[in-house]
Amino acid sequence: MRVRIARGEDAPALAGLILGFRDYLGATRPGEEALAAALPAALEDPTLEFGIAFSVEGEAQGYTQCRFFPSVWTCATEGHLEDLFVVASARGRGVGRELMDFAIRRAAARGAAKLGLHTNERNDPAQAFYRKAGFRPQTEATWQGGREVYWARAIGGPRG
Repeated sequence: MRVRIARGEDAPALAGLILGFRDYLGATRPGEEALAAALPAALEDPTLEFGIAFSVEGEAQGYTQCRFFPSVWTCATEGHLEDLFVVASARGRGVGRELMDFAIRRAAARGAAKLGLHTNERNDPAQAFYRKAGFRPQTEATWQGGREVYWARAIGGPRG
């Protein structure tokens, strides 16, 4: 198995992995056409990086999506692991671990002070995996007695 940064020519394989993750999550977006339209720009975005894992035979087995951004709170670059997905046929074979190690190495290479992620609080296997990789839940109060909670609001834009 090999893991590397995804390139433009990997777009079809990467799209297949992203759509596989979408289906695994039971989501309806992104649609195939919207993803095909958005993926080339995403692959060229310097703040976004996809790692892609291939079997020895060249079959795409999983991917990561990491976003990097400057933070005034750490006065450094921070990374956010947005996706880590392994196809069902490759699970339990170390692909996820290789992808995670790749994401951590890439964050370090980009000078990131921290790599964060979100996961569902009921996803016990993912939480165990992230703990094993050295991540810790940020459940303790960060600012004046309260935990931080991720909030979101739809603004507009493509609804692929």
